[in-house]
This record gives sequence, C-alpha cells and structure tokens, in this order.
Amino acid sequence: MSDQSVAEDFKEVLAESGHMDSGADSDPIGKTESFIRRFCILPEAAYLPLALWAVATHVSDAFGAFPYIALTSPVKRCGKTRVLEVLGLLCANPQFITTVSPASLFRLMEESPTLLLDEVEALRNSKPSESAQAILAILNAGHRTGATVTRCEPAGQDWKVRHFRVYGPKAFAAIGRLPDTLADRCICIPMQRKTASQTVTRFLFARTRAEAEPIRNAIGSWAQSRLDAVRESYESMKDLEFLEDREADLWMPLFAVCGVAVPGRMDELKKYARSLCGAKAADDSEDSQALKLLADVRRVWPAGKPHMLTESLLRALQVLSDSPWADMGAGFTPRKLATMLRPFGPAPRQVRVHGGATAKGYLRAEFESAFSSYLPTADAESETCETTRRNTREEMDL
Repeated sequence: MSDQSVAEDFKEVLAESGHMDSGADSDPIGKTESFIRRFCILPEAAYLPLALWAVATHVSDAFGAFPYIALTSPVKRCGKTRVLEVLGLLCANPQFITTVSPASLFRLMEESPTLLLDEVEALRNSKPSESAQAILAILNAGHRTGATVTRCEPAGQDWKVRHFRVYGPKAFAAIGRLPDTLADRCICIPMQRKTASQTVTRFLFARTRAEAEPIRNAIGSWAQSRLDAVRESYESMKDLEFLEDREADLWMPLFAVCGVAVPGRMDELKKYARSLCGAKAADDSEDSQALKLLADVRRVWPAGKPHMLTESLLRALQVLSDSPWADMGAGFTPRKLATMLRPFGPAPRQVRVHGGATAKGYLRAEFESAFSSYLPTADAESETCETTRRNTREEMDL
C-alpha cells in the first residue's frame, strides 16, 4: 500500500463500522491455524493463508471471486491428501472426491460445497480427453460468483435449457503442476516430504474429527455473526497494490476475513502473500521454455550494459548449468533465439561495438517491458551471472 500499511487501512475502515473483533474468544483463525499445524508440514508462509481460506469458505457468498488452493509436490507421499483431509474437517460443507465426471461435477456444485479434489494431475495431459477438457472448463469458471454452465435436459417430450451454478471454494492436490489456466486461479502451496526432524500429530480420523468439531462449530458461529462485516470489509477494501491484478483478486477474500477476525496480523498476511505469489510467478517462468529464456536473459545480462551482442548472449546462456540451452547444441542459433524472443518484443538489430564496427545484438531497453510484464521482481544480484559477466566483458558502446 502507499501511505499506510495494510493493517492500518483495515483497522481504520473496520473501527469506523464497529465490526473489528477483539479478544482471544473471537479469533477463529488462531485455533484453525494451530489445528492445521498439528497435522500438516507446510511452508511457513502457508499456515495463516490456509487457515483464513478454511474460515472464508463459511462466508464465500460475501465475495465476488474465491481463490482455489493448489497443493503440489514433485512426488507422492508429501502430505497433500492429509491437508485435504484436515481442510475437510474445518471447511463449510466439504466434499472430498478423487474422480468425477463433468455431469456429476456441475450437479454437485449446485449444493454449494467446498470441493476437495485429489489427484488432479490427470487434468494436465498433453492430449486431454474430452471429459478432462469439460471438467477443466467447469473448474476454470467456478472461482467467480454467478458462474454457471449451461446444459440441455429432457423435460417431458421436449428439452429444457438449464444453468448450473458452479461457483464455490475448491482445493486441489496434484503431483507436479496444475494446468496453467487452473493454476492462475489458485493460491499455490508447494509441498515436500517431511524430514526426519519434522513431526506431526498422528492423524486418526475418528479422534481427529471429534477434536475438529468444536473448532468447526466456532468457525460457523463466527461466520454467521460476522458475515455482514466480512462483506463490508471486502467491498470497501483498497487495492492490494503489492500484488498483480489477478493475484490481488484471489487474495482479497483472505484479507477481508483477516481484517475482521485478526486485524493485527494483516502485515503478516501481506508478507506471506508476496512470498507465495513470488514463488508461483517463478514457477510459471520455469514451466514455459519461452519464459525460462526471458528469465535467463535477464539473469546473464551484464549489469549496466545498454546492449549485448547476439553471439555473446548465446554463449552466456549456454554456460548456465541449470538451464536447457547447452543441451540444444548447434540448434540454439541466432535465428532460434530471435524466434523465441520475438513474441515478447525484443528483436536483433545492428549495434555499434568497440572500434566503430557493428554487429547483430539486442538492446536492454527493449527487454525492460517484457521483464516487467512476464517475470517476478528480481534484485540486482539475481539478475546477473558473475561467471557470464567475466566471459562477456566486451566494450560495447552505442
């Protein structure tokens, strides 16, 4: 935010309306977060947002859009299903499923559940089935209030058009990444297997459900009494300027709930939102070869240099041990480089080098817009590669 912190903005709005909670008894967030911590190993930045999300499912009708949760891991047995099970004990009207057809999915959403879907990696297939495409389309639509899918159903001797409501909270677990369009609608939480030193409380379903019941009841009571306050908090919220547009849209419900329930933790939530969104943006760059190239160009560009020769840029990219460009060998040509960069705007042109000669190269100024639009913010150290700077120490003058 500009002049005030996120916490100060919300305290001011809520104090004026008389909706700000105080006291330990009015804090459903702390109890929910503590319960999640008992059974789940997550990145530290994920506990508070996940607790807020679970509470927000009980007031989801207060929002114009609701973020999905994506629990992803590189391999199995990283605790994703356990997190879904824990959420199922805390959320509003939970529905835990592993397989679903398009027809059953949009009919199920008519019941306004919190949908908890496991093994969603099946949707990310290079050649998805017609059913998978239909499921993905329904999920993509369902994060906005009022979203529907239209189907024809028999009505006597005729057919009747019916609109099925598909809006509602959803959480997914997947090995690897989700389809890009679905990930765009998610707060993404990367998970790893717990280490030998990390311990959690044993999850015995019957006992854990009994322990969760009073917490879930407390959440429900709080939600019923604070629905109007949360709605007002959401509708009067200033822009979350520290996040990109789509990410701000996703995080606004969590900030609205936090502002009513635990306004003293708003700046903490801001820090976690920036952390998780930054990691998500970095993953997006890694997942696309074109975005990976753009990120690596920024990484190897010599600090302060206005332009870089094509041959120097190719050499710098190919010495990066953690990137795919060396594996392309002779196929990574100036023409290939230009083709991959062209959609972002930069194009090779004649630049003047030391001694007055000219050669093909790229202007740093032409990359600035693409860096800003497509890549996560990077500090000066991460933008450059020391080894490459030593290998490309040319005197390049415009």
